[in-house]
Amino acid sequence: MFSKQITTIVFDLDDTLRYSDPHAHNFFCDFAETLGGPFNREQRRAAQRWEHRYWANSDDLLADIEIFTQGSEAFWLNYSQRHLQALGFQPTEAGRLAPVAHTHMRDNYKPVSRVHAETIGALKEFRNYGYLLGVITNRSKPIYSEMYTIGLDLHFDFYLTGSQLGAYKPRKEIFENLVAFTGHSKDELLYIGDNYYADVVGARSAGIEAALLNWNDLYADVDCPSIRSIPELLPLLQPQFVS
Repeated sequence: MFSKQITTIVFDLDDTLRYSDPHAHNFFCDFAETLGGPFNREQRRAAQRWEHRYWANSDDLLADIEIFTQGSEAFWLNYSQRHLQALGFQPTEAGRLAPVAHTHMRDNYKPVSRVHAETIGALKEFRNYGYLLGVITNRSKPIYSEMYTIGLDLHFDFYLTGSQLGAYKPRKEIFENLVAFTGHSKDELLYIGDNYYADVVGARSAGIEAALLNWNDLYADVDCPSIRSIPELLPLLQPQFVS
């Protein structure tokens, strides 16, 4: 149960509402194993937590953006090297293998965007109980077209990007601007995401309650409500959701 009376539920998009099939991290790790694995499950999980920290506006990400143009070949080549090191490759070895890993991802990774049927069902339940529903994501471009394509657009009252809100998670400004956009008190908002560093830490920095979608048990002993699927949020909101 949450301590405040929630009226508005806001979700992260990637790996929370929608997921890529196959998942980019798994695809990268599977190939990295052919370069010198095998890696055990915990090494993969540790590398994925590194990914979450990196993309949460980390100092490393900001430094890389200063050196490379984000999204360029050079940026992703450097990212592949960082990713290999996170998996346990020595720096020299990671530098040697990064071009191979980057080329493999660039030429072969063709994911399909999917939404779990149970997620759609839960969103309908939230609607039935009168919750205002929204999405904020660290994307730089509007997501209207994608929300329509994956069938999520009609389930939400708004969906906004970091560029539209003037900041990126985990900076508290994105959440403060979200509060201003909704016109509701921050005490009425609940934020849900899969990245502890960007989503939970970020929302809390602005005084907003947060829950972690820990769908792959990536995090242990977190200091916030943790669920493995969106429907598990229902009984945490109000007692009447418990069947």
